[in-house]
Amino acid sequence: MSADLQQGTTNAADFSLTVLRARIALLATAIGGPDYTSQIDPPPYKLGDDCLACLKDLKRWFKLVDDQQKRWDVAMAVAEYRILTDDLLPILIDWENKCSLAAKLAKNNPDHEEFRNKAYYDKIALNCLQLLVLMTWPLIVTEQSSSNQITLYGELKKHQLVYKKTILSMESGKVLRAAIRLALDVIKIDRLSRTPRDNMVLKLVLNFFRNVIAIEPGEFTINTKKSMPKKGITSIDTLPPNVSMDDISLNTVISSFHKNKVFGFLLTLTSSLSKEFDQDFINIPLLEIMFYFTKDVNQELLFPRQFETGTHSKVVNKNESSSANNIVTSAGFELSKLLQKEHQMRKNVIKHTSARHSRFGGLLSIQTPDKTRLTVSGSQALVDEKIALQKLDDSKKWNKRIIKKHQSVAAEGLPNSLLNSQTGKAIFFTESNGKHFKEFINNFIDSGFNILLHSVTNYFTTEQDRMVTLEQVEYLLFFAWFVQYQLLRSKIDNSADIKQVSEALKEVTFILVSSLLRSAYDLKNWTVTHAGMIAFNELLNLVSRTKAAQEEDSTDIEFIVSRLFSDERIQLLSNLPKIGSKYSLQFMKSCIELTHSVLKVLEQYSDDKTLVIEGKSRRQKKFNISEDDITKLIKEENVDRDEALDILTSSLRSIEVNFQKVQANYMTEPVIETYINFLERFRELEDDSIKKVFSFFHRVFVQAKEQALLFRFDLIILLREMLSPDGLDRMSRSRKYVSQFSDYFLARLKKSLKKSPAWFVGLLFPPLHNSEVGFYQRYGEYNVLNNESMYAAPASQFKPIPDEEALPPSILLDMKYGILVSTLLDDGKTELLDQLLKHITHTLDIFKSWLTVNVNAGKETVNPPNEYFTLTGVLNNDPIFKDKDYRALLLLIGYSIPRKINEPCFLPGTVEVSDLTVSCELVKKYLSTPFETPNGLPSSSYLLRVRSEKDSFSHNEQDGWEGDDDYDYNDPYIVPDDQILSKSDAAYFKDLDNNASDKLKGTKFSKGIARSKKKDKRKRRKGEAKTNLPMFGDQDDERPQTVRERHGVFSKEFISDSEDDEDLMNPIFFENETYMRWLLDKNNGQLTEDRYIQFAKFAAERMNNGGVVTGDYTSLFGGSIPSIESIRATESSSFAPDKSLISLASHVASEMSIFDVNNNNNNQLSDDDVNSESRNSLGSSQPSNSQNMFQSEVYSRKESTKRSLEASAADESDEDEEAIRLFGKKSRVVLSQGDSDD
Repeated sequence: MSADLQQGTTNAADFSLTVLRARIALLATAIGGPDYTSQIDPPPYKLGDDCLACLKDLKRWFKLVDDQQKRWDVAMAVAEYRILTDDLLPILIDWENKCSLAAKLAKNNPDHEEFRNKAYYDKIALNCLQLLVLMTWPLIVTEQSSSNQITLYGELKKHQLVYKKTILSMESGKVLRAAIRLALDVIKIDRLSRTPRDNMVLKLVLNFFRNVIAIEPGEFTINTKKSMPKKGITSIDTLPPNVSMDDISLNTVISSFHKNKVFGFLLTLTSSLSKEFDQDFINIPLLEIMFYFTKDVNQELLFPRQFETGTHSKVVNKNESSSANNIVTSAGFELSKLLQKEHQMRKNVIKHTSARHSRFGGLLSIQTPDKTRLTVSGSQALVDEKIALQKLDDSKKWNKRIIKKHQSVAAEGLPNSLLNSQTGKAIFFTESNGKHFKEFINNFIDSGFNILLHSVTNYFTTEQDRMVTLEQVEYLLFFAWFVQYQLLRSKIDNSADIKQVSEALKEVTFILVSSLLRSAYDLKNWTVTHAGMIAFNELLNLVSRTKAAQEEDSTDIEFIVSRLFSDERIQLLSNLPKIGSKYSLQFMKSCIELTHSVLKVLEQYSDDKTLVIEGKSRRQKKFNISEDDITKLIKEENVDRDEALDILTSSLRSIEVNFQKVQANYMTEPVIETYINFLERFRELEDDSIKKVFSFFHRVFVQAKEQALLFRFDLIILLREMLSPDGLDRMSRSRKYVSQFSDYFLARLKKSLKKSPAWFVGLLFPPLHNSEVGFYQRYGEYNVLNNESMYAAPASQFKPIPDEEALPPSILLDMKYGILVSTLLDDGKTELLDQLLKHITHTLDIFKSWLTVNVNAGKETVNPPNEYFTLTGVLNNDPIFKDKDYRALLLLIGYSIPRKINEPCFLPGTVEVSDLTVSCELVKKYLSTPFETPNGLPSSSYLLRVRSEKDSFSHNEQDGWEGDDDYDYNDPYIVPDDQILSKSDAAYFKDLDNNASDKLKGTKFSKGIARSKKKDKRKRRKGEAKTNLPMFGDQDDERPQTVRERHGVFSKEFISDSEDDEDLMNPIFFENETYMRWLLDKNNGQLTEDRYIQFAKFAAERMNNGGVVTGDYTSLFGGSIPSIESIRATESSSFAPDKSLISLASHVASEMSIFDVNNNNNNQLSDDDVNSESRNSLGSSQPSNSQNMFQSEVYSRKESTKRSLEASAADESDEDEEAIRLFGKKSRVVLSQGDSDD
């Protein structure tokens, strides 16, 4: 039945398509055709009787089917019936000939009338142009495209190539003249008299020109998820029959546009855009035309080949330059390049080939461990083993590098050739067409660039939220291309002035370019980010050139520079090269060029004076300005009174920016990784790019003195490869930079190896970010803090604790000790706590003996002397000054903690012995007893780390950056944008499971040192062979257990989900809750502190004994303990948990731990025995009603969570783990709810 229904649907679709094609065929016939009755050869075109109506019907079909139904059936049918080539173009050309003849006759004879029915033919011509625009509109495939559009994409692309060839070649492109004539009829009308329809005609003509330029062969990759079939297709297969790349190349477009005066028409519109035309109608089409004209053109190719100045110089082969003038086609141009490549390959073959007399017997065979043989021929393999190994490597099968998804330049709905102008590939121009194109570009810059850029910038500023990706890329690359062209032009042409692109330096332009770059980076739109980097780099180059030219009007320059290096923008610009290593070569090149320009401009301005930027004030200030201040500023700055008031009352604050501070943001490992990855492809790079890489390495090595970032084996190997005979050409200009840096690099490396032998090991591993380890590795000695002016870190503060006011002071103090001690244990700082406890115990003995002696002597009021506290071992006293949590614990105990490095830490004699005894007991308690946090989160969640007044530890030098402390990028508690990683709950709990055992052993971890993650074995089947080496020293069953391991100390952070579930599903837990509600009801909702403590013992005893009570609790219950059944019979139906039980978590935990110790001493039962008994009691007891309600509620939540996970997750096993973890997490939330559940 379903098969018949599907077949019926298919037949219906085929029938509707057949009807549609028949109607299009009828319209094609009725439009007109060749007049074979005429004696003229070839026969002229004759319009049909209903030609205008047929053209309008054809437009309606396009709108009804192709636009509204997301199908291209009409476009395909129109292409198959050749309506454009056989009907539309002949109609327009015939109309153009009649109008041209009438114009010539009118010029000679003013009384001559126009040809008959001109208005009717004008309407036909306009409708033909509308259909031309529809049929040549660029095809875009997105995620919303239908299967019909995907299927027809390749064929329609080929038909559009036929359209482009026919438009450019039919009667030398006279159709272009016809389109211009339609526009001229509108231009003749006064601007104030034009209707919106007239403006739409101008826009229609410009869209036609845009379409003709933009038509290109179809892309193999349509977008990131949809691709064309690749069964053996090549670039030739994307072209239709009888169409070559020369027929549709930019060279042919330029030739046809020049002959038909399109360039003059475009210059007229751009130069008069703000005066004679409505900008909103034609500014965007003009931008798109200029973009498609220039997107594939490298600016350097438009200038003479002997142009060699600055960074744009190139070594050009003489044969190439001499033969280029004789080439007449792009195919011949490519052939000449291939012949030169063949010539170089032949020279290398001859170089490495021995003479025929020494070839006999030159055969080397190597047997591998798996009994296979590798054979190398050639006598040179016998002389040098490196040559033999290199030949073996060369004989390996080459697998084409697979471009990752995020490396692809193509984005949704964008062609792959958007950034071709940055690839350096040569675009063929004949000598005449090259001159015409260059002349057009020069005239456009001189007369229309500033006008068009101003108009488009203002338009996009108001419509920025509506800008699509393609419009953003077009704007940014248009901006960058013409700025770079003018910079190159000004080097060789003295008449070219930078002011001709001055609009690029305006405030609005800078803000728009910056905002597009920022938003694209935040949204991870890497195509726009790439274009934004190119545009921003050219903006910086323009600023640098203008600064060097010493322009008189530098207001715009000062505005840009004052905002260019603000804190947020510096962070953005320094984050871009950190991600460059993940993307394509051109993306990395743009990152490196932008970095080079940023540092160059900032250094250029910092040489004159300390750069002052404008930053927003954090608070409103009341301005108390006197008349003397105004008069003084007028005389000093030579400004009027209004400007002086603006300066004095400005809400912005000046921030002095130090160049070394900004440069330090680039001295990171990810940035170095990008530079090295870029340099690894040195054979594809130009000399200028290689020079910029080593210029940055020089900054790292000499100016920033961060040699540790470059002491890497991969860089050493890369330098060796670049300087090898097969590396950089010996005539290359960049080879000397590599050689000089390599000599300096190796000299410094040898010196560092002698000074600090730790580098012999450090070279094998990534850099260590721990300050102490890094200092020792660099200098071979410990980092001694000798700066007495350094400030210590502020102690951590407690966040508000729920129901803090209702808790007794003793319980609140108990919780604070539990939070701090548990946090330090979680961080593996057991040694710090041990030394602190030892000092407290020693101080107690001294204080007690002092009190005994003084009491006997009658000096009870005399306080004992202060006891100074210092840490021993390799730790020095750094934690006393740097560790915020440790300092908070010292302060809580009563220590006087130092504020500066040179101040001591001591326990004053004014501390009461009783308070010190309580502190000692609490520290001991939480060293051996887990602390249960009321919110179920790690203990550190209750701590607030306060920032220091001056981050002296992070910045040892006074660099003048104190004015911007709010945006300190090197602060250890501020995560940069590129390091913000979202972690799922599953990954979070898996990380806890993997690291809990290490932390519980007291292992100390240095902050900033990354540890390898334990991967899931199920996801590593392909890589199991890589980890089959034996492991030694991982387990030692004979070693004695430490005290902490015997006690099995767990903080709340490391309680696994299974243990949580076991406690939560235990019916005794809910029975204890029922007892608590009964007691509260009996005592009018209030219990004394003694009764709270007794109930904590009662609850802990029942939990550990499976509900059996052995102690005496008559004082608690006012008699015998009532049965649980009698209590439930009298209480209400509410079973929600009460807050009072949760607030007693610390009492219950302490009593349970005491009970465990006593139980272990009496019965000698292990922890496993206790757990098994509790599980047996759980299995044998009958579940209560409250338990059943709770289980059903949690089960429903678990099922809903699991269904949602199954809908989104890819791996079935991961779904189950995630559901279980979320189940445990939600269970905890239920138990920590308050009275609102009742």
